[in-house]
Amino acid sequence: MKHNSRAIGSILEKVLQDINADELVAQKRILTEWETLFDSSIGKICRPVQFTQENELILEAISESWKEELLQVRPLIINVLKSKFNHLKIKNIKII
Repeated sequence: MKHNSRAIGSILEKVLQDINADELVAQKRILTEWETLFDSSIGKICRPVQFTQENELILEAISESWKEELLQVRPLIINVLKSKFNHLKIKNIKII
């Protein structure tokens, strides 16, 4: 009998997808590794607070002026996150 062997990484990835845990892992990594995911500018002027049930990321800006700047680059932030985390279901970013 011949067995089809796959790398443990691909098996684990499939299991995580099946139970929707890959989304939770991505969210946790974003919350804990924020400054390493973005260059020093975005990583230093805001911090992630939480993901909502509606797949919205809430960011806290360090000032009102930076909040206005971040509002302009929301689509860029979403694209960067989606490119780094293939299965991330993020619909919007709210900046407080």
